[in-house]
Amino acid sequence: MKNYQLKNIAILLLFAVTLFTAGCKKDKKTEPTYTCAACKTTPDALAANNTISKGIYKGVVVGSTGVLTINVQNSGATTNSTLVLDGTTIELASSTPIVAGEAFEGEFTGTNGGQTFSFTFSVNANGSEPETSDYSIPGHPTVAFFVIKETSDNLVKCYEGTTAGKKDNGNVQGSALNVVTSGKTNSWFALSKDNSSGEIGGALGSISGNTLTCDCGPQTTVTMTIAGDALTGTYKGEDNHGTITAKRTL
Repeated sequence: MKNYQLKNIAILLLFAVTLFTAGCKKDKKTEPTYTCAACKTTPDALAANNTISKGIYKGVVVGSTGVLTINVQNSGATTNSTLVLDGTTIELASSTPIVAGEAFEGEFTGTNGGQTFSFTFSVNANGSEPETSDYSIPGHPTVAFFVIKETSDNLVKCYEGTTAGKKDNGNVQGSALNVVTSGKTNSWFALSKDNSSGEIGGALGSISGNTLTCDCGPQTTVTMTIAGDALTGTYKGEDNHGTITAKRTL
């Protein structure tokens, strides 16, 4: 066989291989941005309640993981709460009357699966400093809630997530980390519970654009980014470091 015939065959084979490879190559797919389809895009709170104890309060739970909504006669005579804990919805209510111009403090109780759940909620007359306490959550001896007031011009968003990292000595470390954001005040708040020690802690910081940074002091840095209804980020402490992932659920 002549040399030019060998060269032509080699070129044809190379061209066929190139076409086959190109045909098998898949386009790199971009992961879609996560969206919480069930989450509200406008506030539930009414303008008439913006500066009084009535209204809507939303927040997060650790001790397992969950989210919480408290409705203090926002649009009627009902004072109730919806607690979503580990995917289970528990409805609670309070019979404490609301007195105009006065602070509110009431016990919320409800049953689920034959067990009684309860907690106390208090807030100043102007809607400031909402707090929860006196938890009785079956199966969760160590639990904490953190709530903030939603207003008609400030949608409160709640995210449930985790951290995954290591101590500087090499020990694996992880926790539940749930975050509440307040867009109007450009601030965020978080509760965490360490998977190993069970210790519950808190953090807070500021929001600039889609970036969340922590007011954690000189030895700790936390940076998170919002994309759609998801949070991702990193943390570095005095003796540990790791990553953060969370998704909006309320």
